[in-house]
Amino acid sequence: MDSGIGSGVATVVRAICKILQDKGFDQELVSNNHPSGGYLATSLRRIIFNFEINGMPGLRDGTPMAAFDFDGFAFPKKARFVSVNQGVLGDIAQFESGVVRQSVRIMAALEARAVTKAEKIFVPSRFSAGKIAEIYGIPARKLVVMPNGVFLEPAPPPLKKNSGSASVLCVARLYKRKGVDTLLSAWRDVVSAKPDAVLKIVGGGLEYHQLRRMSREFGLDSNVYFLGDVTSREEMAQLYAECDLFCLPSRHETFGLAFLEAMSAGKPVVALNTTATPELVRHGVDGILVGPDGKQLAGAVISLLKDDALRENMGKAGRERVLREFLWEKTSEPLVDYFSRW
Repeated sequence: MDSGIGSGVATVVRAICKILQDKGFDQELVSNNHPSGGYLATSLRRIIFNFEINGMPGLRDGTPMAAFDFDGFAFPKKARFVSVNQGVLGDIAQFESGVVRQSVRIMAALEARAVTKAEKIFVPSRFSAGKIAEIYGIPARKLVVMPNGVFLEPAPPPLKKNSGSASVLCVARLYKRKGVDTLLSAWRDVVSAKPDAVLKIVGGGLEYHQLRRMSREFGLDSNVYFLGDVTSREEMAQLYAECDLFCLPSRHETFGLAFLEAMSAGKPVVALNTTATPELVRHGVDGILVGPDGKQLAGAVISLLKDDALRENMGKAGRERVLREFLWEKTSEPLVDYFSRW
């Protein structure tokens, strides 16, 4: 498992460990917990890690095991394990370029081996289940849809500060597929309509420096703030609480954990109507889903920033749905049940 801070996979790994512990399972996290050295270096270390753990006792004695994404590709044929797949790398590759695309394709080949060996594959959406079946030739009987979730906070979200300016939050690992370039292009129209509008972008990644240059070239430095990686839960809670809405025009999502976090904080979402996003964000109910055109994106953001009542209603609807359908204690039931019958 990869437990690096900041990725959606890492969040899911930690959540599942907590759920299993709370359910009374004796569990151990075996992770490749190295400091990040860039996308390619981290990927190589993770591949090497898979070969290093190939001799774990649990692989021989039938201990229940969960591997994530392409982890498990090197396990011996007789090893029993389930795959918790968050990425579908074979589908993601099309959104990258150059050496990164080649790297993702290599990992996709390893992922195909991992999900073929696994006795069950737990995926976060119907979209990802369909793609794994289509790309890797996995039969439907091996696939279980298990949405991601959030933990119910012990206290309500912190109150929004009255800063006077309209604030939009974007949280993502800055890969090309996340579409933050489209958001920056759209932000020029948002600022023209609402000159005080502020965009806060949380996250690092391959596109970080390029996106900062793009922001400067567009003359947006006074309206766009790049906050980098934020690892404090309290600070993230405050950022969600202070924003008026959440916007991430991701071109590819197998679930959309950041959308779920925004909805749990009572914030409406603006996103693209693509891949798994519509399974989580209901157009006109929890937020607004648009096509890939930046003008549509800007229009959706502007319309929400100008309508306090609509933002409030959508935010309330989203939070109610999260509390009803997307708490980890509920969404993790298929995996807990499977391990209970192991």
